[in-house]
Amino acid sequence: MADENQRSQTGPLKTVTVLGIEVVIYALFLALLLMPGGEILIVEVLLLLAALFYLRRNPALRTQIQELFAANARAAWIGGIAMMLLVPFFVASSPYWLFIIIIAGLFLVACLGLNLQLGSTGMVNLAPAAFYAVGAYTAGLLALGWGLPAWITLPAGAIMAGLFSAFLFIPVLKTTGHYLALVTLAFQFMVTILLDNMEWTGGPQGLKNIPLFSIAGYSFNTDINLGFIVLPAYANFYYLMLLIVAAVGIASLRIYNSWVGVTLSTIRDDEIAAQTFGVQVNRWKLIIFSLGNCFIGLAGAFYSHLVGFISPPNFAFDKSLVMVSVVILGGMDNVFGVVLGSLLLIILPEKLRVVQEYRFLIYGVVLIVMLIFRPRGLLPFKPRDFSDLVEAAKRKRAIPAGSEAAEGRA
Repeated sequence: MADENQRSQTGPLKTVTVLGIEVVIYALFLALLLMPGGEILIVEVLLLLAALFYLRRNPALRTQIQELFAANARAAWIGGIAMMLLVPFFVASSPYWLFIIIIAGLFLVACLGLNLQLGSTGMVNLAPAAFYAVGAYTAGLLALGWGLPAWITLPAGAIMAGLFSAFLFIPVLKTTGHYLALVTLAFQFMVTILLDNMEWTGGPQGLKNIPLFSIAGYSFNTDINLGFIVLPAYANFYYLMLLIVAAVGIASLRIYNSWVGVTLSTIRDDEIAAQTFGVQVNRWKLIIFSLGNCFIGLAGAFYSHLVGFISPPNFAFDKSLVMVSVVILGGMDNVFGVVLGSLLLIILPEKLRVVQEYRFLIYGVVLIVMLIFRPRGLLPFKPRDFSDLVEAAKRKRAIPAGSEAAEGRA
């Protein structure tokens, strides 16, 4: 029955429909960036709210769209990748918006790490900006002091952020929920104060003149001249950011869709029950806490080379709140929800600059409205039946699918 339903959702017309939906969303996104004024933002927010309300009232249509994209996943991925590669071509005349998209991509990488902690495992980390700072300052100090290239400073920033997680290992093991949140909150302020008072980190003045990326003698500060169009220098950073986002995103999806993701969800839902069934809770909490902070540190290292100047205010507590908001608003334990949340919460405030002092008020109202209508986020996770993992276990053990042994072992 499932195979027949999948076949009914495939075919040239269905593929064109999937690509058409993606093109419409892509066009609305570009219009939001390129059209001046705040009117387009109001129109698109109203359209988004109307679409969410309509899909909520018509679950059959929502299910049909989900099945359509699932059956034509390859075409959807190819179309999406092509559109992302073409972004610099459409915003070539507006380098500022390309810079904002890069910042959104860095927040996406950081929030994917935070999502592993907060969304998948249930560890409330209110200090992502502190680990973001560790990665940024590590890359900046190595580049300025030792002259190391970016292909070394980027992983070094990620590793150092993971090592700094050791300072919170004992609190992570001994506390949960609100108590763990308070511990990470204290760590956030501790890092900010230390950066503001230590001379070797530049103190309040921070680090200046951090070298830009340069690979094989090619400087990322060079425009890309294709003959028929000249892409701004930010396009170099954009394409490197896409590679990093792809790598971190694939890793996050593999974790979610594997037995590791199942293990993490059991810890999030009930630690005592997970321990009862043999899950090594402390081990997995330490692994995920460190891995998530590595992702955050990697984004911070990239940021330092992108802007060339970092200082303690760049990593204040408000940045942590934005990252937590991205995960919650987008949908916890949902990679695609984090993608949507990053785009909305980074681009939306910039678009609201046209109303100056009222932009944060409007920004807050939009967040409140969205959370009222979608309290579990724009793209909430759905409980899995784990049938894919059961089938994988059966194939791995080479046991007939219908045998009692297969059912018992799975």
